[in-house]
Formats: sequence, structure tokens, C-alpha cells
Amino acid sequence: MILENNTKELSFLIERLKKILGFCPKNKKFLKEVFIYSFSAKKRNLNKNYSINFQRLEFLGDAVLNTIISHFLCEKFPYKKEGELTKIRSKIVCRKNLNEISKKLTFTDIFFKKTVISDNILGNTLEALIGFIYLEIGYKACNNFVHKKILHDHVNIKKLENEIYSYKVWIIEWSQKNKFIINFKTFKEKKNKNTIIYLSEFTILEYNIKTKGRGFSKKESEEIAAKAAYFILQKKIKK
Repeated sequence: MILENNTKELSFLIERLKKILGFCPKNKKFLKEVFIYSFSAKKRNLNKNYSINFQRLEFLGDAVLNTIISHFLCEKFPYKKEGELTKIRSKIVCRKNLNEISKKLTFTDIFFKKTVISDNILGNTLEALIGFIYLEIGYKACNNFVHKKILHDHVNIKKLENEIYSYKVWIIEWSQKNKFIINFKTFKEKKNKNTIIYLSEFTILEYNIKTKGRGFSKKESEEIAAKAAYFILQKKIKK
């Protein structure tokens, strides 16, 4: 995923990872299979195993990261309920936050081709790397890496507690608490044969709020519409 498949670029990858990990990866064969395959469609088809291994490692890293953070939160907040802990964990492991943490960990330095870098690639790579660390040096050392490099250096729990993870979820919970009626409607808008845009319409009847949001997924369009409604609602509440 990161480099082309040759010895020079493998050495490049290992040197960059040493700075991030704090140790030198020993299983170079596995590292090569997991992190080295081209983004070109032709080479992806020729090297499907590389892509599959990366996705499997990303799956493993996601599970390990969630376990470590769940344990951390249970110890840090012994009196918080499961729902509260879930919200904080969701904010820590959400795609946006993982993307930002990856940038702070200088993940862009391990990409040979800068043109392929996107936020989601950075977050996915972090999860895959955690999966690799788990297999390479075990759970205890992986736990230490997550605590030292992620939780200690790049996660502000107090700040995250006050942040809104999802505007849609916030408004749904707010409306249920205050017994207000809200309404979500989402439609597909075909721009051309290959592109589908989703349009979401959001309404809060009691405050006469009507907003719209467009995105490349239903989730994105609904979140945009809910965010617009949230800020209008805040102004009306303060009056």
C-alpha cells in the first residue's frame, strides 16, 4: 500500500517505521507483504494478496485498538456507564481523529508516492500498523505503543468529552430528551452514470428549522444537514 515492491523501498519503509515504532521490525517478509503494493489498478490485480493482507491487518488493528482503549477508559473512569464510555471511545477511534493522529505521528513520511496520500489512507494505515505491532511483538508491547504514542501524546480526553462526535446523534438524543419531533429524509441524486450524490433534508418542527445536506454517502449527507440544523438550533435556544 505504501511503496513499490523492491529492496530499496523496503529499506526506506523500515527506516521510517523505526522512528515511529521505536523498534526495528524483524519480520521483513510479512512487512513486505502487508505494506508494499502499488496503487495502480494493473498492479493491484497482480498483487491481490498484498491488498488482502493489508485489509486483514487493518481489521485486526481496529479490534486491538478498540480493546486497548476500552480497557484504558474503564480504568480511567471507574464510575462512568457503558454508554458514556462508548461515546468517548468512539471519539478517539473515529476516522477523523485517527487521520489526525496519523499526521502527528508523521505517517506521511512512510509514503513513497505522495500523490496517493489521503486522510482515510492515513487512518487505515495506522490501524494496519497496530495490527502489525500486535503480531510482531505481542499485546503487551502493542498496548505500550498505543498508550505512549497515541493516548499520552495525542489524545485529550477532556477536550474530546466536550466535542460532538455526530451532529445527527446529538440532535436525536436532544429531541428525545426534550420530546421534540424531528424528521430525516434522504434521497439519491444521480449526477451522471458513475456518480451518485445523496441529498438529506432535516426538519425540527417546533423550531421551524429546515436544512439540507449533500454528500457522496447517506451518512455524510445526513451529518451535513444535521450540523447545519445544530447551529441554527443553538442560536434559537440562546434567544
